[in-house]
Amino acid sequence: MKLCDGIYSYVWKGIFENNCNMFYFGEPLNILFDPGLKNYVDVRLEDLAKDGVKADDIKYVVNTHCHPDHFEGSEYFMKKNVPVGMHPDEIEFLNTEGPRFFAMFGMPFPKLTFGLTLETGPWKVNGTELEIFHTPGHSPGSISIYWKEKKALVCGDLIFRESVGRVDFPGGSGELLKESIRKMSKLDIEYLLPGHMDIVAGADKVKKNFELIERYYFSMM
Repeated sequence: MKLCDGIYSYVWKGIFENNCNMFYFGEPLNILFDPGLKNYVDVRLEDLAKDGVKADDIKYVVNTHCHPDHFEGSEYFMKKNVPVGMHPDEIEFLNTEGPRFFAMFGMPFPKLTFGLTLETGPWKVNGTELEIFHTPGHSPGSISIYWKEKKALVCGDLIFRESVGRVDFPGGSGELLKESIRKMSKLDIEYLLPGHMDIVAGADKVKKNFELIERYYFSMM
C-alpha cells in the first residue's frame, strides 16, 4: 500500500503472508526494509508489483535487526547481489549467536554476504539523506532509520502501536530499550513504521503513543 509519496507500507496480516511488517522507500532511494521470512518473499514482491514497484527496482535491503521473522528473507536478495545491510553490532551478534538463535525456531542458518554496514549517522543515497540511529534493547544492534524529509521512522521492534519490542530474547535489554525509545521520541515523526502491528500516522498520535509507552510500559522493564 502506498502510504504517501515515496513510502510503501506492507503490514503483516497473518501467518500465510509473513511474520513482520515490511516497508519500501521509493525513488530515489529504492530501499526495502525487513523482507521477513524467505518463504514469503514472493508474496511480498507481488504486493510491491501491485503498487508498481518491480523486484529489479530494489537497490538496497536494510534490516533493522537479525531476528529470523524480519531477516531470513534477506538471503534471497543476497543471492541476487542486492546489497544487504545491518548495523555492525548486529552483524557480530548474528555471527556469534545467530546459529543458536535460528535453531531455537527450528530454522537453518542462512548463508550470508553483507554488502553494507550501517553505522550511526547520516546515510546519503542518490542525493537523499537518511539518518541511521543505533537503537538497542530488542537486540544489541537494532537500528531505526529516519527520513527527515518525510518525517518517517522505520523502527523495527523498538516500539509498536501501544506496545514495545520484547527484551527476553538473547541480547535483549529493558534499560537499553527505554533509552532508545526516549531518544526516538525526540524526533519530529509523522509516520511511525514499526516491525509489527499497525503503523501510527499523524504527529499528535505518534507523540501520544510515545507518552503512553513511557507511562505504562517503562516500569515493567
